[in-house]
Amino acid sequence: MTSNRATGRKLQILSAAAEDPQQLDLLSFISEFALPEIEAKAKVKDVKVPKPVLNPPKVTTPVYFHGNVSSEKSFSRFCVGKSNQFAFEAIKRFIQNERNDFGMIFLKADSGLGKTHLLHACANEMVRLKKSFYFSSALTLPPDVSGKNVEALFIDDIEDLEGKSELQKSFCQLIDYVQAKKIKMIIAGSKLPKNLMNCEERLKRKLSSALIHHIDELDSDLSLEIVGQRCRELELLLPDNVKRLVSEQTGTNIYGIESLLYKLKSSEEIKGQKITMEMALEEIKDKKAIGQSCDFDFILDSVGESFGVSRKELLSGKRTMAIAEARHVAMYVLKEKMQLSLMKVGELFNRDHTSVIYAVARIKKQLNDDPKIRMKIESLVSTPA
Repeated sequence: MTSNRATGRKLQILSAAAEDPQQLDLLSFISEFALPEIEAKAKVKDVKVPKPVLNPPKVTTPVYFHGNVSSEKSFSRFCVGKSNQFAFEAIKRFIQNERNDFGMIFLKADSGLGKTHLLHACANEMVRLKKSFYFSSALTLPPDVSGKNVEALFIDDIEDLEGKSELQKSFCQLIDYVQAKKIKMIIAGSKLPKNLMNCEERLKRKLSSALIHHIDELDSDLSLEIVGQRCRELELLLPDNVKRLVSEQTGTNIYGIESLLYKLKSSEEIKGQKITMEMALEEIKDKKAIGQSCDFDFILDSVGESFGVSRKELLSGKRTMAIAEARHVAMYVLKEKMQLSLMKVGELFNRDHTSVIYAVARIKKQLNDDPKIRMKIESLVSTPA
């Protein structure tokens, strides 16, 4: 509109001044040079300026989950007692608190006491809070956590790093990165950092700088509570006296409780009748034998006496023929006859689980080829406590 008015005004001036040559020259100059500049400035003033966006859209950071996490292992399903209450409360607050006052927590517990359950519970809590995390074992460390907005790392079985120098160096670098970025980190293991074997002192020092929490052995009340909870989950109705029997027969190991309850559940379904004390005793067979399954000293002393070596030599790193053979027999008895896991037997002898596999396979072959070794092992298994 401003441009049209300027053009009309230009024509009026030129028409009115057509009779005066001097005035016409002046007006021609204005027409050719001044008015175009005025019109250009007017056009600039007419340009519409976009209004600022008052509420710009928020850029959301993608949530990154890594690890095989069991959704069944949550904080609400963790049985709390005197032996684990402090560790449970501290770790739960550490995950739920926005602040990172401690940086790194080291959770120490023997096998079967719930440390892995707590790590899964932490991961599930991070999922609920929609926060990114890594969950892995020490042998499968995350290749790179930079650039993924990771807020927490959960590492299980730190003792698997023993004797693996390259992984130990990588883990030291990971700890440095986590501390620099203030990322929360929880490490679990069955050994304290100072007791790790074949491990760099630098890594021990870094792990020892963490806030260390312990889970102790189950007491009778907590063991009975776990039996009750697992029975409800399995929909297994047991009399109170059978529940107490199960809690007493499995010692301090949750795995033992679960294994025996699975056996009773299977028996109930196969026989089509509720479990009684008599049926439970029949499934358990010999209570003393089950008790001895956790009596490592008894087994080691018996094997050592039979083969003429000491318990200390069996647990040492010596590899003489006599000691190695006795050690393999002890591993075989604990794994095959006492039904301990490969990891548990390996922990006892400070060996990798592959060493246990080799020992068991070797003794199995000898049982077929050597009657003497077969008689020795049979006498060990049948020896009363």
